[in-house]
Amino acid sequence: MKPGDLLRNTVRAGRNLVCSLRREGLDWVVLHLQGSYPERTTRRDPLPFPFNRLSLFPEEASLQDVREAVEMISSDRRVQGVVLRFGSLQAGPSTLHSLRRFVLSLRAMGKRVVAWLPSAGTWEYYLASACDQVILPESGRVFALGLRAEPMFLKDTLALAGVEADLEAIAEYKVSPDMFRRSTMSEPHREMLDLLLDSLFDQLVAAVAEGRGLDPAQVRELIDAMPLTPAEAVDVGLADAVLYEDELAEYLSAPEEQASIPAGQDEAGDGTTASLIKREAKRLPLLTWRQASRWLRKPVRWTTRQRIGVVSLEGLIVPGRSRRVPVPLPLPVTEAQAGAETIVQMLRDAEADRHIAAVIFHVETPGGSALASDLICREVQRLRERKPVVVLMGGRAASGGYYVSALADRIVARPNTLTGSIGIWGGKFVLADLYGKLRVAREPVQRGAMAGLYSEMAPFSEEERAWLRRDLGDAYARFKARVAEGRGMTDEQVEEVARGRVWTGAQALEVGLVDQLGDFEAALAAAKELAGLDPEREYAVVQVRPPRHDLLPRPLGRRGEQAPQPSGAGASWGALGSLAWLRRLARERVWALAPWVVRVRG
Repeated sequence: MKPGDLLRNTVRAGRNLVCSLRREGLDWVVLHLQGSYPERTTRRDPLPFPFNRLSLFPEEASLQDVREAVEMISSDRRVQGVVLRFGSLQAGPSTLHSLRRFVLSLRAMGKRVVAWLPSAGTWEYYLASACDQVILPESGRVFALGLRAEPMFLKDTLALAGVEADLEAIAEYKVSPDMFRRSTMSEPHREMLDLLLDSLFDQLVAAVAEGRGLDPAQVRELIDAMPLTPAEAVDVGLADAVLYEDELAEYLSAPEEQASIPAGQDEAGDGTTASLIKREAKRLPLLTWRQASRWLRKPVRWTTRQRIGVVSLEGLIVPGRSRRVPVPLPLPVTEAQAGAETIVQMLRDAEADRHIAAVIFHVETPGGSALASDLICREVQRLRERKPVVVLMGGRAASGGYYVSALADRIVARPNTLTGSIGIWGGKFVLADLYGKLRVAREPVQRGAMAGLYSEMAPFSEEERAWLRRDLGDAYARFKARVAEGRGMTDEQVEEVARGRVWTGAQALEVGLVDQLGDFEAALAAAKELAGLDPEREYAVVQVRPPRHDLLPRPLGRRGEQAPQPSGAGASWGALGSLAWLRRLARERVWALAPWVVRVRG
């Protein structure tokens, strides 16, 4: 027992005792759903004074925060239920899958969960359908229209500007460069998208059918009949009542079996019962999470000497240090760059920390540089020689994201994670026509026959293209070898599931690219199992940050053998160079990157 634990838990026990004195007024807690809900709370680089004193970019809630809130609510008997008030929810399907599991866990603990959503798109309704009841305002609509993917092709647009994309890819499903080199969709591209949509749509339909007690075939028919008004949604069983937000408190104060009666109706259809309920029911207050959390008991926890470390890789994989743009930009994959140097240093720090018994490697990326991905993959291989590594895939862990995951002890993915895309592409953009239109003259002088290999003034010659294809082939073979080693497959087995094809998590489980479906709790359980820890005991989970000083790699050791402890370990992300991320993107020539835009809209 640590003195700090004793003091902290004594204070917390006293606080909980005071909180327990409040007997009434905590019946209903309102959780406002907004933002993207990253897996873990991320800290941005500090802004210079005086901007660091302003709350310009407040930290958004993470799944970790929601997990802790659900735990507090579930364990407090004074709370009858939770209202999920949908706002500007920007979370992707995999994040909504985790939020949906939280809703189901609240219901399993006897809490009533009600969704109030002004307007319901496909994925918002996917989450709302897990609740006991779904309520919309009169002016709302249900827009669960289904799923749609719209790849963009810019070949003709670039030609207008005098730009040609001279890009090569291995293999036919590696369609990332098609955005720049094609005018239309290839058949392999269309085949892959059809399979992805089938998998995601089946998951969506099954979830809604289970949540609303409907037949899957009926759900498909209802989706085809969208959009629906709130009254129509009530009639077909997709919603339970039509109420404005100010009417929720009175509605929720009625007994649960009566509250399911749509507003203004009863068995006789004259509204008498509903009106009587509204007059007789005691109006229960609704509290925001901020108000309620002051009175909810916080769990008492004791620090364990053995801990589970979490290393997060988020954003485009690039060489060098990680960077995070402080202001979100209207460009794809630019907000965060996962630098290989930073990720490698965090993995080495986790290796050197003798208190970390296992590592959860959280991967949320479309991929990136093949070189950077291979360096990170090597570090994962080194780390697992000393302690277990469990990969937790986020919404995307494709191409380079799968590359860095391949050698982990176990891979956990959500059913709707996008992963795989085992393939390579590279090349250059030819700007000679653009320079001609701008009247820009350039005359080369060079030494070395291949000095102009990546010059933007001309397409690849036959000799240069042969070299590029050989280079891409070597990178592809190396990628497949890592997968074969990590997954226990032959080269032929890897080739069957590779060739650039993207899979959902559910599909990846079937073809052997992941080990199990789940979220953070599943990854945590796997880490405990592999480390030989007590599965019933609660261990501290710590976020691994980059060390203050660089750590050199240690010789490969045996599982359980600890590396020497570094001195001065800490957190430092480094400063953001104004165009550093753009320069690094331009320098890379070989990419393990999934399609630039894999957006499945609902």
